[in-house]
Amino acid sequence: MPQLVDPTGKVERTPRSIAPRALRSLEGLRVGLVDSGKRNADRFLQALGDRLREWGVSEILLLRKPNPTLPAPPELLEELSGKCAFVVHGVGD
Repeated sequence: MPQLVDPTGKVERTPRSIAPRALRSLEGLRVGLVDSGKRNADRFLQALGDRLREWGVSEILLLRKPNPTLPAPPELLEELSGKCAFVVHGVGD
């Protein structure tokens, strides 16, 4: 008898809390941008980074996921969450 296989795999996710405060300004903030590795994600994030700088962001940390088909590694997200006011994950195509 054929067996049905789930190709998505199993990924354990750690619950994360939402930031307890709203940002009133972007002035002087460090922002993380995560490139998904898909086509055009880098172009989108470059344009977003340029606009964020116009709005007062002082530093952009841009990291790329090692594999576009998998979620961002927890270590990458932990690194950014400890250094950045917020993180944007960009998807291309």
